[in-house]
Amino acid sequence: MGQTLTEKILDDHLVEGDLETGEEIGIEIDQVLTQDTTGTMVWLQFEAMGLDEVQTEIAAQYCDHQTYQFDFKNTDDHRFLRSAAGKYGAYFSRPGNGICHNVHRENFAAPGKTLLGSDSHTPTPGGLGELAIGAGGIDVTVAMGGAPYYIEMPEIVNVRLEGELPEWATAKDVILEMLRRLSVKGGVGKILEYTGPGVETLTAPERMTITNMGTELGATTSIFPTDHQTEDYLERVGRGDEFTEIQPDEDAEYDDEIVVDLSDLEPLISQPSMPDKVVPVREVAGQDVSQVIVGSCTIAQIGRAS
Repeated sequence: MGQTLTEKILDDHLVEGDLETGEEIGIEIDQVLTQDTTGTMVWLQFEAMGLDEVQTEIAAQYCDHQTYQFDFKNTDDHRFLRSAAGKYGAYFSRPGNGICHNVHRENFAAPGKTLLGSDSHTPTPGGLGELAIGAGGIDVTVAMGGAPYYIEMPEIVNVRLEGELPEWATAKDVILEMLRRLSVKGGVGKILEYTGPGVETLTAPERMTITNMGTELGATTSIFPTDHQTEDYLERVGRGDEFTEIQPDEDAEYDDEIVVDLSDLEPLISQPSMPDKVVPVREVAGQDVSQVIVGSCTIAQIGRAS
C-alpha cells in the first residue's frame, strides 16, 4: 500500500510509535518558530532547561505580533527576545520585518521539513510541502531542546481539487468553502492533504492562503504536494536549491475524501462573528460597513502570478 504525502514526511521523521490513526507518535522537528506574544515564556522555559544552544536545524524568533504598544513592557520583551535568540543561536527577526508565518515561509520553509511553532497559523508553509504544526509554548521549547514532538496520529483527509478558479474567485474562497462545509470544528484531529488536478492551477502563495486558514477549521495542519509552482516560488525568493518534489503515491489510502470543484466557486465572505458563517458576497452586497481593520496576521488573497 502506498503512502500519502503526510505519511511520507511523518515516516521520515518518526522517532516513536506507529502511523496508526489515534495512536501516539513522536516525531523529530527540523524547525521551530515563536513570536513576541508567546516567545517570552518559550525562551524563559528554554533557559530553565540549561542547554547551551538550540538543537533544531532552525529556530526563529519574530517580533511583529504585539500590534498595540501600550507601555514599556512590549519593548522590554523585544530586548529580552533579541538577547535570548543571540545567546542560544536562533534567528531574530526585528520589529518591522513582518509576521512570523510570512517571513518564515520566505526565508526558511522547505518541502519535506517539519516545523513546530507557537503561533496558530504556523501551518501556512504547508503550501510549500512543509509539515507545519502550531503548538503550545512548552511543546516548542522541548522541541527546540532536541526532543520529539508527541501527538496522536491524526486522520488524513484527501481534499481533491478539480477544475480551475473562475474570474473573481480566489484561493481565499477555497478555504471559505471548506469552512462553509465543515465548520470551525470540522478539521479537529485531522490533517488536510490537498491533491487533484486543480492543485497545479494554484500558485504557491495561493496554496499558502489555503493552508494558513486551515487553522480556522481546527485542523492539525494542511499540506500541498510540491511541483513546478513550488519550485518557481522558491526560485523567486532565492532558495531554488531547496526544492524537492514530494507527491503522494497513486495508491495512497486516506481516512476520508472531500471534493471541491474550483470551477463552481464564487466570491465568498465570512459574516460576524465566526469564520464558518460563510455566504456568497452577492448576498451582502450593499450592506453598510462601519469599521474596517487591516490585521497584522492572517493572510488575505495574494495576487496570482502571470
